[in-house]
Amino acid sequence: MLCSKTSTITIHLLLLVLMPWAHAQDDFTYHSVAYDSGLSTWETDKQGVHLRLTQISPDQARAFMQGRGLDEKSVDEFAHTCVYMTVLRNDSKLPIKYCLAEWRYLPEDGTTQLMLTKHDWLARWQPRKFSKPVKLAFEWSQFPVEQTFAPGDWNQGMSTFDLPAGTRFDVLYRWWQSGKLYEGVMKNVQCTERPD
Repeated sequence: MLCSKTSTITIHLLLLVLMPWAHAQDDFTYHSVAYDSGLSTWETDKQGVHLRLTQISPDQARAFMQGRGLDEKSVDEFAHTCVYMTVLRNDSKLPIKYCLAEWRYLPEDGTTQLMLTKHDWLARWQPRKFSKPVKLAFEWSQFPVEQTFAPGDWNQGMSTFDLPAGTRFDVLYRWWQSGKLYEGVMKNVQCTERPD
């Protein structure tokens, strides 16, 4: 699902001008590892827009989705992607708006890819005809596809990247502020290692 028509047309025109993306020199990604779980967190900040990704292990993802009532096949598909708890926060002095259709990630092979949003998952699973409560529980657990944040606002939810275990990648996150498009880069994120 695309966000706003204007933003989508504008971003497509900008992509022609900006590709390949130049990584700004002031983008810095902070990496930490939780002592108890061994799971990693990456954080970056660009012009007061703060992004944090924390790994969710396949077992955690599986347990969470089972608890929401998803069938075993759907749970397994979800758990076999790279799953993160995603937090986006607006620490700037002006409102921002983002749309995940404008975000990209770049794995080690250099290909540019779109994130898997809740709309992508529900379209993939549509033939399974989830009950309304199951569908709603899944939707509410996922990072919102589009949102506007006033200064100080933030939100969180799960996000997924369709990559093999252990893959490293960069996340290009974008937002609109005062009619201008901005971009930050979170560097060298890694999928959890998981047995096949």
